[in-house]
Amino acid sequence: MKLLTKFLCATLLFGFSASFAHAEDLCTGVTEKKSVEDAKAVAIKAGYADITKMDEEHGCYEAKGLNADGSKFEVYIHPTSLEIVKVKKED
Repeated sequence: MKLLTKFLCATLLFGFSASFAHAEDLCTGVTEKKSVEDAKAVAIKAGYADITKMDEEHGCYEAKGLNADGSKFEVYIHPTSLEIVKVKKED
């Protein structure tokens, strides 16, 4: 039983550390950052118009806001290329 418990704990720990490492790798290769206003314009042009907060997370610019139906979104934008690298939506 102790061996099973240790195995499960190690599996969970490895899974969490792998997910954290992946999240930190969203915006690698940042050389020179473009302005946060430029990143916001990219999000708006992509259809995320109601932005309530712009921040930095995982090396990316992060735009948070509400869709037209009231659901929340988070859009991660690479600060050098201004490409959208990830979108999280809540239903």
